[in-house]
Amino acid sequence: MPMRRRFLYFSFFVFHFSFLLAQHTDVFVPPTDLTTSLLICQPGRTFYSGFGHCALRLQCPSRGLDVTFTYALDDNLANRIAMFRGKGAGRYSSVKTEAFLEEYVRDGRGVVDYPINISVEQTRALWQILDGENASPRYRQYNFLHTNCSSMCFYALERVMKDEQIVWSGLTEGCTGTYRNFVWHVSARRPWTGLFWSTILGSTGEEKGQLEDKLAPMLIEPVITQATIHSKTDRPIDNRPFLQDEPTQLVAHTLTYPHNPFTPTVIFSLLLGIAVVVSLLEFKRSTGQQVNRSTGQQVNRSTGRMSLFDALILAFQTLVGLFIFYLSCLSHMVGAAHNWNLLLFNPLPFLLWLCFRRRKWYPKVYPLYAAVILLYVASCAWQPTVTLPHVLFALALLVRIAIKIYKVKKTRE
Repeated sequence: MPMRRRFLYFSFFVFHFSFLLAQHTDVFVPPTDLTTSLLICQPGRTFYSGFGHCALRLQCPSRGLDVTFTYALDDNLANRIAMFRGKGAGRYSSVKTEAFLEEYVRDGRGVVDYPINISVEQTRALWQILDGENASPRYRQYNFLHTNCSSMCFYALERVMKDEQIVWSGLTEGCTGTYRNFVWHVSARRPWTGLFWSTILGSTGEEKGQLEDKLAPMLIEPVITQATIHSKTDRPIDNRPFLQDEPTQLVAHTLTYPHNPFTPTVIFSLLLGIAVVVSLLEFKRSTGQQVNRSTGQQVNRSTGRMSLFDALILAFQTLVGLFIFYLSCLSHMVGAAHNWNLLLFNPLPFLLWLCFRRRKWYPKVYPLYAAVILLYVASCAWQPTVTLPHVLFALALLVRIAIKIYKVKKTRE
């Protein structure tokens, strides 16, 4: 009996001490007012901001936290150049939302907050993931197809939505089609930007790839209210809207995009027109030279002036060709390999002219090059990479080659 009583006294003492200790010890209670939002930012005027921007906003009002996580190319000139070598360094970064919005207020670029309908536990896991990415010194390879601002936002969301998936409806061909469709759709108001990216895209441009890669800000904004979150277990009762509440305009959009009438089609049409006029004048003077030999010195001076146009057009073709050749064959840039545009844009014509223009066989190059250009022009029927501006430039080259062939024929006669 005494042993039992001592045991009861000891148990009471331990329980009472534990109770007092728990009352005087701070126990961490995770906050339950966590929310996640998708910020969609309007395009800017600069080349690299022309597609708009996406970021994830995480809030915890009870702790006074309002943080925006964004994935972007490390912003310096050397890194932008490195992107074209396939070595661009991208990473997540975090900043207070108020500071994040300052740039957009200053530039007049609109920002809309879209609250995402995920649980507190998913938001907590997302916060931990993004905090870990932000603290990590490791960079990711940045490229405009697979690891861009919007795709990395949705890939981060997918990491915490393990048994769920986002289902979209009403998406345009820019999202559901190929990467080349994607490029043209996101740069609809920037034809020169669209032409640039479409020109350097290789065979990857005809692939559809992952939908998440193409969920660009301007493509998902019109249909984001129709998106839903579905359970992967096929239980309709678990399905819910993607947005938890109505979107909020954080920054008013006041930036205007002036209309540029000098589109690629207009410029290359003018170039073709100039090539035709120059060739007709050269044809007329070449014919006149056979009639009146006394004006031969004047004709030679005129021909010299005409050759300046050839030098300019050949220089442009060579510079573009060198750039595409580097991206397609020498760099590790994602999506640039196996580029059909190398058939037209390559440094070979300049190299042949530079090294062999005085050789007797050199005029035979003209018909061969004309055949290559005709093949390139005809390929627009089955090669999406060959657009109307490319065809117009090819025709300008073809016109100049035609007059060269005519002059060689006249000389032999």
